[in-house]
Amino acid sequence: MIKLSSALQKDIQLLSAHRRDRGDIGRDIAAYCRADRDSLIASGRASRHFDRLVDWSLSKPEEAVDLQNGRIIYSFRQLADAVRWGLEELKRCSPLHSGAYRKSWTLYIDGTPYVGNIDDISDGSEVWIVNTMPYARKIEVGGQRVSIPPRVTDRVARAVKRRFGGVTVWSAFKDISDGTDARGGYLPYILRGRGVASGITWSRKTGWTRLHRPYRTRRKDRQAGQPMRYPALVLGRRF
Repeated sequence: MIKLSSALQKDIQLLSAHRRDRGDIGRDIAAYCRADRDSLIASGRASRHFDRLVDWSLSKPEEAVDLQNGRIIYSFRQLADAVRWGLEELKRCSPLHSGAYRKSWTLYIDGTPYVGNIDDISDGSEVWIVNTMPYARKIEVGGQRVSIPPRVTDRVARAVKRRFGGVTVWSAFKDISDGTDARGGYLPYILRGRGVASGITWSRKTGWTRLHRPYRTRRKDRQAGQPMRYPALVLGRRF
């Protein structure tokens, strides 16, 4: 938020005392605030997508700000930038074999599939970036040996936090009830048999190793007929 500072207000009072034209003062204030805004954007500290409020109005230009107690507010849409960057990072970190896993990162807003423009995502939304392939959970938890370490969404969540301080982000497993995956399969995928504890694990020091032989798990959510829960990166704007 850019508010008329006390120093700027003193300048306004001096200009007014010298009977300078109100329009000239308004144009100077507008130029000052826009320069400050553009500097923040150029430095990478603010998004290039923003909403402008002048004295709490979306329609007033900066030049029309109240010269006594006015406010010019630029509300930067950081969530949209974080979603865009997080989506690209998830794709970059994905194993590339057939390409289906990489293509299956899908946007959901407030639990509903979203195919619109990322720039139009409002800061009040909760966004899920979900991988919808049937084997996505295995890759996420390390139950399937692939070319990348497990916990893809955990790693990207940490990277998003470092890059976008005004956004809350975490990894989770989500229930999906609508849409299709990259191969055309309906969502959610229904487990056809009991889940298998693979017995393999990964560490930075040793890579992939085996802890025990595979066995059929007794977990209720991993039994035949149960809907799969999908790995997701969850993002929301901090206010």
